[in-house]
Amino acid sequence: MKLARYWTRSEAEAPDRKGRIIRAVARGWSNESMEAARTVARDIAQRLAQGDFPTRGAQYLYGDRPLPEPVLREFQGNGDGPRAIVTRNVYGAEVLNTRDLMFVDIDKPYHPPAPIPSILTMGLRALFGKSAPAPPVQTDDPAITKIRGVAERNNLAGRVYKTAGGYRVLITSTGFTPGDPRSEDLLRQFAADELYIRLCRVQESFRARLTPKPWRCGLPNPPVMFPFETPQDQSRFTDWERTYTVTGERFRTCQYVASFGSGSVASGFEELIQFHDQETKAASVLPLA
Repeated sequence: MKLARYWTRSEAEAPDRKGRIIRAVARGWSNESMEAARTVARDIAQRLAQGDFPTRGAQYLYGDRPLPEPVLREFQGNGDGPRAIVTRNVYGAEVLNTRDLMFVDIDKPYHPPAPIPSILTMGLRALFGKSAPAPPVQTDDPAITKIRGVAERNNLAGRVYKTAGGYRVLITSTGFTPGDPRSEDLLRQFAADELYIRLCRVQESFRARLTPKPWRCGLPNPPVMFPFETPQDQSRFTDWERTYTVTGERFRTCQYVASFGSGSVASGFEELIQFHDQETKAASVLPLA
């Protein structure tokens, strides 16, 4: 998995062709030490100050470097490195990154966004703990029928969850390698988003969000981005995180719907599945966010 334990920022300066001083700030990462991360940050900042910008159209989120996410927890394998790692993404949600346990996010067809009063009402209800539970999911939904069909054709067992944006599939019967042609073919059969498929390949992991998106809880995104430049930034984030954690307890991230196939679970997956269901509150009756 392409994730980094140490992140920091650094700056550098360089004169442009007219002699003006250009200052740049960049993030650096390392799995060895904070000093190694600082060296990487300085190198990137120096290149940016000198005008060495990324190729036009490049997307940092799906680039060739680790995502700038702090590591919160690791699940170790059989002496061969972490089997899964929990990180916090750019908008503050916790994410489970897995080495071979396949997650598939399937977006539902587009529907016009809720009118502004509905969004405001949701935020107020979240604030006062009065959110209505999500309606029950019909297991004969065409999307679930399609999921079952793909699983049956590939002789797979797994679990289906409802999310605020569609469905999540978890393959339990066997492991897959992110970026492998067989894995990507299966993701496409399930109609996974192409950007998600690319992210799995580049980051060498599958991903599943564990906690709610803040705006679905009536909250803003974090006021600062990781890694934090100053203690004041860290404090501002901590204040935001405290509110997010309390508010997020009133929502679930996904709702368990059904299992398919034989129900078999490959070695090493049971702990991760239990952790996923616990952290997402998949068995609760809370509203989805």
